[in-house]
Amino acid sequence: MGLLKKLVVGFFLLLLVGVAAIFGMQYYYETAYDKVPVEVKSETVSGDVFYLSHVLEPGKYKITADSEGTVVKITILDENGNVLTESETSEFIYGSTQPFQVRIDYEAPENVETYEVSVGIYRLVKK
Repeated sequence: MGLLKKLVVGFFLLLLVGVAAIFGMQYYYETAYDKVPVEVKSETVSGDVFYLSHVLEPGKYKITADSEGTVVKITILDENGNVLTESETSEFIYGSTQPFQVRIDYEAPENVETYEVSVGIYRLVKK
């Protein structure tokens, strides 16, 4: 029973350290880097839509998406359109040594003809 208890406590401790590391990294990027706007747009649309950026230079970027409907996911694509990674959040920090594109999928809210979507792509530059 002692070994099982140590494994359970160790698991939750490791989980707690992981969560603290994620928030620590987010805080670090927010305070140690300046956000230089690359593309900031807002538009009124209808139906399910997606946004596809131009090919971005290698570097670190903060990508934000907002919608009166639902931001389904943010997808990072290589130059050929192959999926590199996906995030089901509306805010994402991504760094790459290769050029890439950003695709954001939006889902329309129910019983609404038009709705507002926005995207912000910021290059993170060390202060």
